[in-house]
Amino acid sequence: MPIALAASQDHIATVFDSADSFVIIDSGAPEKQKIEFLPPGISAVQMIKVLRDLKIKVLLCGAISIYSQQMIEGADILVISFLKGELKDVAAAFFADRLNDPAFCLPGCHRGWQRMNMGKGWEGAPGLTERPRGQRRRGRS
Repeated sequence: MPIALAASQDHIATVFDSADSFVIIDSGAPEKQKIEFLPPGISAVQMIKVLRDLKIKVLLCGAISIYSQQMIEGADILVISFLKGELKDVAAAFFADRLNDPAFCLPGCHRGWQRMNMGKGWEGAPGLTERPRGQRRRGRS
C-alpha cells in the first residue's frame, strides 16, 4: 500500500497546498522511498491528479482545506492531516501507529476526535457525554 507524505524540504509541509514534493513509501518496504517533485505553482487539483496517478492510498500532510480533503478522499485516498515533523519521524510514527502523539500534531490540533469524527460534532468525541465548555465571549457574563 503506497503512502505519500506532503513534503517541504525534509519536513511535512505545514500547508498541503505549499508542498514542493511528495515522498512515496510503500508499506511493504518502508525503507525504500521515492520523491515526486511538484512544479512551482501547481494547483491542489493537479496535486490530487498526481496522487491518483501514483496510486496512493494514504496521504500524510499538514493543514489542508476541507475542499481539498474531500476531493482527495473522493479519490479513495485516506487523508491524515494536521501533522508536523521531520519526514523520517512522521513515517516511522505512521508505521508504528503513533501519529496521535502530540509531537506530530500541529498547534491547536485535537487529533483525538477532530479528524476521526468529522461531521459528528462533539457527540462523536470519545468519552464526552455533554457539550464541551468553551471560554466565554467578551462582553458576556
